[in-house]
Amino acid sequence: MQPFIVLLVLFSALLHATWNAFLHTSGDRVWQFGMMSFPYLVCSAVVLLFVPAPARESWPYIAASAALQLSYCIALAKAYKAGDFGQIYPIARGLSPLLVFAGAFVFAGEHLRPIALAGVMLVSAGIISLAFRQRRFATASVPAALVTGAFISAYTIVDGIGVRVAGSGFGYIAWAYILFNVPLAAMAFYRYGGPCRLFLDDPRRSLQALGGGVIAMVAYTIVIIAFRYLPIAMVSALRELSSIFAVLIGWLFMREKLTTRRVLACALVTAGAVLIRI
Repeated sequence: MQPFIVLLVLFSALLHATWNAFLHTSGDRVWQFGMMSFPYLVCSAVVLLFVPAPARESWPYIAASAALQLSYCIALAKAYKAGDFGQIYPIARGLSPLLVFAGAFVFAGEHLRPIALAGVMLVSAGIISLAFRQRRFATASVPAALVTGAFISAYTIVDGIGVRVAGSGFGYIAWAYILFNVPLAAMAFYRYGGPCRLFLDDPRRSLQALGGGVIAMVAYTIVIIAFRYLPIAMVSALRELSSIFAVLIGWLFMREKLTTRRVLACALVTAGAVLIRI
C-alpha cells in the first residue's frame, strides 16, 4: 500500500506544477484565477452540507488564511508575469519551508537540528543561484517570487494552528476556500461583464481554466489522503519534488533553457526542503 501512496504523492507534485504552468502561460491571469475559483466554490459548498461548522475560535484563522491565500494568488500572478516558470516556481516553493522552519525556531523555540541546518544552507544556496541571470540579479522577478514564498509560509503556519482549534478540519478548509475564492470570482465577473461572457466567449479556453482548478483540488486531496498512510514529514518532502517537475515542464513545453546551473540550483532547493522537513 505504501509504495502506491508514494506514487500518488509524486503524482500530486506533478499536478501542482502543472496547474502553476497553466497559470504561467495564461494571457490573463486574473481571468485564469477567476475560472479556477469555481471548482473550489462548488466543491466547498457541497462539503459544507455534510460536515460540522468549525469552532468559533478558528474563525480568525479562517479569515487570516483566506486573506493570505488571496494575497498569494496576486503575488504569484505578478511573479509569473516577470520571470521564467523554471525560476519562479522553485524559489517560491523553496522559500516556504525555509521560512516555516525559521518561524518555528524563533517563535516556538524549536531546536536547530544539524540535518535541518544543512537543509537551510542548501535551500539558501539554490535560491541565491536562481536569483541571478547571467551573473546579474533578476530584480524584476525574484522579489515577487520571494513575496510569493512568504505568503505560502504565512498561510501554512496559520492553517497549521487554525485547523487544530477548528474541530472540523474539512469545515475549516471549505470556509477558507470559499472566502478567498469569492473575491477571485467577483473580480473575473466584474472584468468581463458577467458569467455569460466569462464562460461562453471562449468555451475551450474556459474548460482548460476550469480544469486547472480541478487539478489543483485533486492535488491537495491526494495530499490529505496520503497523510492517513504516510508520515507528514515524508509527504511534505515528496511534494517538494514539484520543483523538479516545474523545471522540466518549463523546458519541454515553454521553451525555457535547461541550463546546468538552473538544474543544480533546483536540485539544491528540493534537497534542502526535504532535509528541513525530515
